[in-house]
Amino acid sequence: MQQRRRGHITQADQAANDYYYIPFTLPTAARRLHVRYHYSAAISSDNVTGGNVIDLGLFDPRGREFPGGAGFRGWSGSARQAFTIGLDNATPGYLPGPLPAGEYHVILGLYRIWEQGADYEIIIEADLDDEAPAAFVDRAQAAVLYPPSSLPGEATHWLCGDLQSHTDHSDAKGSLAQLIEKARALKLAFLAVTDHNTISHHPHLAALEADDLLLLYGQEVTTYYGHMNVWGTRQWCDFRAKTAADLAAIVDFAHTHGGLCSVNHPKTGGPAWEYGFDLPIDTVEVWQGPWPYRNAESLALWDRLLVEGHVLHAVGGSDYHCPAGEETNLLRLGQPTTWVLAKERSHRGILEALYAGRATMSAHPQGPRLLLAATADAHSALMGESLLVAAGEQFDTTVTVWNGAGYELQIVADGQVVKQESL
Repeated sequence: MQQRRRGHITQADQAANDYYYIPFTLPTAARRLHVRYHYSAAISSDNVTGGNVIDLGLFDPRGREFPGGAGFRGWSGSARQAFTIGLDNATPGYLPGPLPAGEYHVILGLYRIWEQGADYEIIIEADLDDEAPAAFVDRAQAAVLYPPSSLPGEATHWLCGDLQSHTDHSDAKGSLAQLIEKARALKLAFLAVTDHNTISHHPHLAALEADDLLLLYGQEVTTYYGHMNVWGTRQWCDFRAKTAADLAAIVDFAHTHGGLCSVNHPKTGGPAWEYGFDLPIDTVEVWQGPWPYRNAESLALWDRLLVEGHVLHAVGGSDYHCPAGEETNLLRLGQPTTWVLAKERSHRGILEALYAGRATMSAHPQGPRLLLAATADAHSALMGESLLVAAGEQFDTTVTVWNGAGYELQIVADGQVVKQESL
């Protein structure tokens, strides 16, 4: 079976909705579905003007409701011009499984539409088979609580890792196996694989994990108004958010399914975060890639949010896009590294430490590591915790530094440097 869909998209369509849905029907179940598309005046997503950038994805007959469309089958952004879904395998970024009869929707993301609009053509090919499996298997997942429940005992495990990385399941060229091999070579203790708007990499993580490297389930919710990591849930999280209310619904959905949410690279060219911070976000990425990449903007924003009374913990992530072959990008895995002070070496231990704010960042796995503590009137608190101090009452801070020789330590309070010391 082959079907074609042609049409024209205008800037008015884009203003009405960032996403454009094109329905098609499979009259019977299928064993294989292949979709390809092309459109006029296509340009690279790195370009700002002069053409169109249209993203690609698919929902099956189970539905495309927001948030959390049950029929989500995959997303490739503008990284691919075609995808294939079969019963047992699929193009990276897409989910294999039954292809039942019914109405499907190709979803086009209208990232950039120029003034002349975009002509598009979609070609749909299916290997129909009315005897093909059509029922989805409901695989029960262990309940995951939000927030992560506090673990007993003291936090004694320092674990280093990277909280943002990508593979060919989204817009990188390297495979999941290549990424994990590099993480092991760097002796990272944990790695969050956060491919854009998909969870097609999730089913492969358990087989690649071992005691030396914990692999966190992750997804980078990549909208046209900012990016957000979700860690710790195996559930797909929607990305179709235009307003702060839309984004809040996605955050609530992620929390309901046990995920932690972190605003990514809120800085010029990050891209910036346009939803504001009156949202139940858990952490903010204040360090992405090499420090000169405008990370001072993110750090200043985080400090301002703290002064305003927001409770947001800081993390870092390399945003490494795993290459297949020689590296040419300045983004490097583990640069920066996020250290967590965990109560146990486990997924739960890492997530609980992140939620509690027991985290510090360094330029690389061998860089400085900090532990901040404060005491007042026989009470004490570690980084991420709160210490109530009466107006005018004195309190003491202690900073323990590992691998800090040759660096300079600054202590900041209420947006001002209150102490500076060479190490």
